[in-house]
Amino acid sequence: MRNIFDFSSFPILETDRLRLRQMKPSDVTALLRHFGNPEVVKFIDMKPIKTLEQADEWLQWMGGFFAAKDGLRWGIVLKENDQFIGSAGLHNWNQESHYAEIGLDITPPYWGQGYATETLTRLVQFGWESMNLNRIEADVVKGNHASMHVLQKIGFKQEGVLRQRLRKGGKYYDLHLFGLLRCDSEEISV
Repeated sequence: MRNIFDFSSFPILETDRLRLRQMKPSDVTALLRHFGNPEVVKFIDMKPIKTLEQADEWLQWMGGFFAAKDGLRWGIVLKENDQFIGSAGLHNWNQESHYAEIGLDITPPYWGQGYATETLTRLVQFGWESMNLNRIEADVVKGNHASMHVLQKIGFKQEGVLRQRLRKGGKYYDLHLFGLLRCDSEEISV
């Protein structure tokens, strides 16, 4: 029997170029720049944030998954200089049924450089090895082709559409549901 992650300490994950670590109060300014950017939140169920207080609320919300013991949200930083470039997480962990939801956001100057693929691949590996997941889910707003491409690239399959599931700015949007099963992807390399 493998050791299942028990929330005794926040895990630090690494890839060739990235470190995924617990977010800390000193990240608030970076969070404000990140989630204050309309391009970052375009496909997320939120409006751009405008104040350090709002950024601190996001920091607390992201830490809440760990505190509630139902998921994790990492800050994504470059290994070479600790530059914050986004966040990613495994949320709503159902330990009885062995599934969780995955999510990611990257700051625009770092788009198109493989960081999303690198991050999600590492999170999937953590999900299989440390959380004993059998299934990982993602929902993507219609029109977010880059996220759909990254998910499919690492083996996720589109399973359906949740019609008009998201309401943002007075408009309804469809969500595309993606899933990855452990048996679909037994060996994911980072």
